[in-house]
Amino acid sequence: MTQMEKSRLESEFEEFCATTSAHGFTYLAKSSRTVRLCWVLILFFAFSFGIFHLYILISEYLKYDYHESIVINSEETPEFPDVTICDNTGIADSSFEK
Repeated sequence: MTQMEKSRLESEFEEFCATTSAHGFTYLAKSSRTVRLCWVLILFFAFSFGIFHLYILISEYLKYDYHESIVINSEETPEFPDVTICDNTGIADSSFEK
């Protein structure tokens, strides 16, 4: 990695640390080496704890079984309503003559 690339990465990292809303990153860019090391460790453990906690939650969720039962209560021969099928052509008026 060249010196130019390294300085560009450092400036981008400092800009990220200055503009991010995540807590603790602002201390990584403009602090002493000891403070930076402490914050790196704090952030590492915080992210590790978050990932570990997420793993525990997902494994607990997937541990639960689900049971699905469908019960159909019906008689042996269901009663259907009477159905009348009508012809679509209609009735001629001449059939009503007396």
